[in-house]
Amino acid sequence: MPKNNGYKNMRSYLYILLATWITTALPAIASTNSKTGVYRTAITLTNGTQEIIPDTVAQRFSYTQTTDGAKTNYLLNIIKNGEIATSIPTDSIVELNYAEMSYYEQFAGDWYLVASPNGEANELGIMITEVVSIPFHAVLPSPNSDDYGKYIYCHIDSMPHRKGLHYEADFKLRYAYDEATHQGAIAMILDDTEPMSTMQYAGDTGSYAYLDSQHTYYFGVSAQHEGGDTGNRYMYFVSQNIDTQILEGMELTAQWTDADQLNLDHEYQFPKNYHIYWIVALDIPFSYVEQDAVGIVDTFASPRLMRQPWTKSLHEE
Repeated sequence: MPKNNGYKNMRSYLYILLATWITTALPAIASTNSKTGVYRTAITLTNGTQEIIPDTVAQRFSYTQTTDGAKTNYLLNIIKNGEIATSIPTDSIVELNYAEMSYYEQFAGDWYLVASPNGEANELGIMITEVVSIPFHAVLPSPNSDDYGKYIYCHIDSMPHRKGLHYEADFKLRYAYDEATHQGAIAMILDDTEPMSTMQYAGDTGSYAYLDSQHTYYFGVSAQHEGGDTGNRYMYFVSQNIDTQILEGMELTAQWTDADQLNLDHEYQFPKNYHIYWIVALDIPFSYVEQDAVGIVDTFASPRLMRQPWTKSLHEE
């Protein structure tokens, strides 16, 4: 068989695929049943997730061929601003389809977790803070999974850290929408049963958040912890129970409407009296009452989700 047959077959497949998108999708744009008015390409992957590529993001799709020794690989490329924004190996694609975007699907893609970290003391001993915009990418579960329509999976490549350390983080958003009232809710799940990363924390005692100008929130291993130091330094996102003052897993919820979804500048604000605590603990799951906590890496106040980075004054609400 000639070496370029795979290339020709792939090209023919993509031409047929793109032609199908054009002939089946364009007439639907004028439909009076439109909900969001935005169309997207949904790409279901073999890893059990689904990427959502809105037409407002992707100018077009292309493909490239690469060779690794005797093996030929193909990539589906998403073109944005005239450049390749994302490439997906074709052998990792289960299905592609083109349709009007649902409200659920609009939560996939690139977002920012905006919040104010704990800060640190300046030369006068005054604690100084700022607003950080933490980029994260959201994907959906596979349409065949039980999680589909209920959760959004989110990944942060690198958490902001006062000492410049780099740690990934994963979390889920819980999704809900009421067709009758045209109102929804999105909740950030702070999970004390699963660490936020497969990595364990390796920062020294001075890399934890500041308690004051001289001390950090490094607690060390408590003598009350059963089994002593396990040697583990698992990381979690949790919050503080207002009634008990205990750090624990919970959900922070932001309400939204149809109009909010259409506003790209909308801020999905979580309750202001709850902070996100990035903690280090000895066990899985984390238990405050069992003295698992080693320390607090940072505390993020006024958390919210946004499609754009924060550009306002710190004191503007």
